[in-house]
Amino acid sequence: MLNGVDPILIIQLSVLAPILGDSISKIPYVSKVPDLIKMPPVPIYLSQRLTGLHIDTEEKNVDIQTTTETMTDGSSPQVDQKALGSVVVVMLEARKDSVGLSLLSALVDRILPKVTSKEYSITYLHGPITIFNGLLHSYSVMQESGSEKLTVKLEISKGGDNQPTKPDPLPKVPGNPGAVPIDFTPGAS
Repeated sequence: MLNGVDPILIIQLSVLAPILGDSISKIPYVSKVPDLIKMPPVPIYLSQRLTGLHIDTEEKNVDIQTTTETMTDGSSPQVDQKALGSVVVVMLEARKDSVGLSLLSALVDRILPKVTSKEYSITYLHGPITIFNGLLHSYSVMQESGSEKLTVKLEISKGGDNQPTKPDPLPKVPGNPGAVPIDFTPGAS
């Protein structure tokens, strides 16, 4: 929900642009740095009146793995935690002629080839159930027999940064151990 308006789903597609120039692409570290060119975001309001999409249920789940290691000397155990991820599940109802469902299905089809390169992000805002720059975890549409009603299940996950990984910085060149240092202070000879 954005300022008391309807719940909103924002899909941001991007294009992975290669670095231009033959001389730069020959440098192994520079040629692997991706540049994302973001396309205009596509908002989909989840409103029966505007788009024909109605939220039936929604859920947010944050998973954390906790391991406890007891100590041999009987002291307090060591507790370690690791984030597994955060998932928002939205169950929607729509009719076959829903404009919002047609738009959502078309955008999911556009996302499918961009999954590996992570050239997209999904933001969902509805009160306390929010996720920013998430990734598509699952999408399904089911039609009830003999009815115009469709049930849509959308799962958005957030496990980490969804930007392409950048390579390690350029290696440092070690100094020459036999070189004589030069003193640049005034008056030094």
